[in-house]
Amino acid sequence: MFLGLTAVHAYDIANAQTGREPIRDEPGLDSDPAGVAGMPLVFELDLNQSRQVRVTGPSGSVERRIRLLAVREFFWPNYHIPDLPEHRVFRSAEVDIDVSGTPATLVAQPFEMPKIVNGLRLHIETTRAWATGPQLDPMPEVKGAVRFSCVSAGASWGPIELRFPLRNYRWRANTYGNTWLALVPYNKHYYHRGDDFGAIPDRIEVLASLGGVVTRSPLPEGDAQSNGLEIRCPSGLEISHYHMNIETIPPRLTTNTLVRTGDALGRTGMTWDGRKSQHNDPHLHWGLSVRGKPLASYPFLVEAYLRDYADPLLVVAGGYHYATPGETVEFDASRSIARPGRRIVRYQWHLHDGRQVSGPRALLKADRPGLFSEELRLFADDGSEDRDYAQLRVWNTDPGARFAAGWFYHWPVREAHPGTPILFWNRLFGTTAPVEIDFGDGSPRAKIDQETSHTYQNPGIYTAALRSLGPDREPVEVRMRVVIETPGKTQ
Repeated sequence: MFLGLTAVHAYDIANAQTGREPIRDEPGLDSDPAGVAGMPLVFELDLNQSRQVRVTGPSGSVERRIRLLAVREFFWPNYHIPDLPEHRVFRSAEVDIDVSGTPATLVAQPFEMPKIVNGLRLHIETTRAWATGPQLDPMPEVKGAVRFSCVSAGASWGPIELRFPLRNYRWRANTYGNTWLALVPYNKHYYHRGDDFGAIPDRIEVLASLGGVVTRSPLPEGDAQSNGLEIRCPSGLEISHYHMNIETIPPRLTTNTLVRTGDALGRTGMTWDGRKSQHNDPHLHWGLSVRGKPLASYPFLVEAYLRDYADPLLVVAGGYHYATPGETVEFDASRSIARPGRRIVRYQWHLHDGRQVSGPRALLKADRPGLFSEELRLFADDGSEDRDYAQLRVWNTDPGARFAAGWFYHWPVREAHPGTPILFWNRLFGTTAPVEIDFGDGSPRAKIDQETSHTYQNPGIYTAALRSLGPDREPVEVRMRVVIETPGKTQ
């Protein structure tokens, strides 16, 4: 259910702080844009450098000195991207800081929310190596060892009126979903700037998250790229939307048009390079910047989702994981979020080796190459349950080895009831055997080429799965949850 603009502040998750004088990249980047409440202060520090920060929150001004003490970076193996030193890509970073005498360690990784330390909510935007190393969309403007952002403890992350950009959407509804800092899988060496929401094209309405002026529009004929529609907001935020199909964008949305919060901007699409060419990975890309500088989008989106949707749980299994045969992989559900007033009471992992593991963390030894899907189930204190899936790519490290991969989609993702036809899309590629779909309700498995439909007879949460074999007969499985709602009940 879409709740509109009900003000719901997110949780307090503890951890973080620092301190010497700032590295500035351009005047104004490390000051509150337009002085808007909740807009994060952005700044950079080198090792052993500190700076004084002042932010305004619900209880007045908060001033602290932040010092950067240490940075430790960790990596995933990668045997897809050629010419990578040591066949590795960034996984996470641990950042030790001191905030006016309070020590803390912050973690930079996909799906990480800001942490509260000594009166500040602190977030790591990126590290210098992480920002400047990729082939595609590097951030050469990052000069300090770490780029931080912060607001006052108790403040929203971004303007409180910020709205989630998709109507009738469900958290992590389809398996394609890139987020800030995540490696975009099976692509170039590219860490994502913004967030992607996988969706079957032309089905889900895209909304203006904030009011403002259109500064870039693909109208009337498309921009021969990704149909970029950008809005500059009074807060200083610049919001970008990419890949909508041109015929779904309202004709009035030309450059210099004013839009209001919640206005319809079009529908999720598949346009890239001027064509409807995103066959395997159709999605909406939503990104933020200030004065053209990318800003971590994930915390803004989480809080907007909690304001606009009633879900008790936002389950985070962690996205893509990578390993080589013989390595032990850790899965971590601790980034999952319970709505304020709710509490997570049980974590349960259902791993592809048949084991069930209780608790937020689970270990699994990668025994052979393939693509595997690890299920996480969360239970809240109100009896509600939800699920998410971590994709595990175990590499064949032989030079020139091929692999199968891809994604799984369904629609509708909200307001689906018993008897509602659910459209499924198979977007696996590189498979060497027919793809089968398991609908998760005990009905017979079926072969699926591009798409199929299925109806569920009862309300509930179902785990649907695509299964096939890769070029070396290795297993390929992608799982996705489907929620069938009780008629008349908000879910």
